[in-house]
Amino acid sequence: MPTIDDLPEELLDGIAFLLPRGTLFSLSTVSTLFQPFATRWLYRQLGLAGNADTIRICKAIISNPLAAISVRRVLLWPGLAFSRPDTTGGPFYSYLSSFYKLLSRALSRVTKAESIRLMFPYCGASMPLDICTFPNLRSFATTMEPYTLASFIKRHPQLQELHISLSHDRSLPLPEFSGISLSLLKSACLPESLLFMVSPEAPLRSILSVEIEDDSGEIPNYVGHLSRFSTTLSELHLCRLHWNNEIPMTIATSLPNVTSFAFTRMVPGLRHESNVAFLNACEAALPLFSSLSQLRAEVARNQGRLHCTHDYNYRSDFNKVQRWGKICPTLNTCVFPSGTAWHRLEDNIWMPDLHQKAALEWLFEAACTGEFPDDVTKAVQLFCGTGGKFDILGLLDFRSPSTMESFGVYSQTEDDDDDSDDEIDEPDIEIEPEEEAEEV
Repeated sequence: MPTIDDLPEELLDGIAFLLPRGTLFSLSTVSTLFQPFATRWLYRQLGLAGNADTIRICKAIISNPLAAISVRRVLLWPGLAFSRPDTTGGPFYSYLSSFYKLLSRALSRVTKAESIRLMFPYCGASMPLDICTFPNLRSFATTMEPYTLASFIKRHPQLQELHISLSHDRSLPLPEFSGISLSLLKSACLPESLLFMVSPEAPLRSILSVEIEDDSGEIPNYVGHLSRFSTTLSELHLCRLHWNNEIPMTIATSLPNVTSFAFTRMVPGLRHESNVAFLNACEAALPLFSSLSQLRAEVARNQGRLHCTHDYNYRSDFNKVQRWGKICPTLNTCVFPSGTAWHRLEDNIWMPDLHQKAALEWLFEAACTGEFPDDVTKAVQLFCGTGGKFDILGLLDFRSPSTMESFGVYSQTEDDDDDSDDEIDEPDIEIEPEEEAEEV
């Protein structure tokens, strides 16, 4: 009779892929058959947060070659003692020196890493990367300004994604970056002073600006650099302290082929009326875009205020998005500073993003007051009357299950629970293997 030992390796690997981390850890320690497959998926994504966990994982990578070559993504998260040993002394100096040597040894063995993210603000954590080279590295992101950043980028000309957010209290040593030309870069988040690193031949598709200073010439200069990639650039996201009414026209004339344009004002707490001039500037620029599909004009929400209020005005924004849809036939998604979001269904028929209860209330009211054509009105009424079971218009594609449920229109299902979990983009943080085993 066939046993589990007779299963092909592809099936064993597929089983390991579906198992939770706690089970993978148990299998890697007690099952000779599953050990290589469990190790492969257990170490594929590493989240190093907390000195104890990091030391344990580093030792495992150093002692287990299979674990080392299994790593594809590395995330270094706050919690580590990130300081430079050369600025300290005594026992703390000795500890940090040993800690970074261990981290360097481990990372030097992760030769097949494809993505590295350094999510902390201090320079000391760059030290483990001083001597490391990753031949398969495609994506590198950091929120700090490491002393070794320039040399690290020079050793990795194959990068396709590069996101650098500099701390405001540090000066950028530009001469160290001279000579860098990234010819394969597809996605970038760079300050204007580092855009020269992107080769004119690079297939740049997406650019996110770090917060641009409130200088009238700053954004035009930034866009001027990007005009070299007018044939490939499709996604542009600018961040600025205040609105600049000249920007929409600048983008439309310099980058008419972009399909997604987002402009985020970093100062929160604006009233809807204060955005009128900027929205008028966007409307005036719309005819110049050839393939714009998504336009987002947003106000950053202050993270310190957990209950930030919105100034929803669905009726006014509905009229506006209808005008915009006629002006720009390719436009499919709009987000306004008031907090409303809209999606085009067909022709020039727009529906709000149903993640807010206010959107549902407006939609049902509009369906009863002739805001939509007769066939759309009947479809909305059927949707409401059946609790969402008959969704001819695909409204559930633009909804939050919890919002629907709270309004008494749509009952949340297990599938919705799964979908909502998938939308949460949280880092894979390694916890103590012993704790995982206990949970299982």
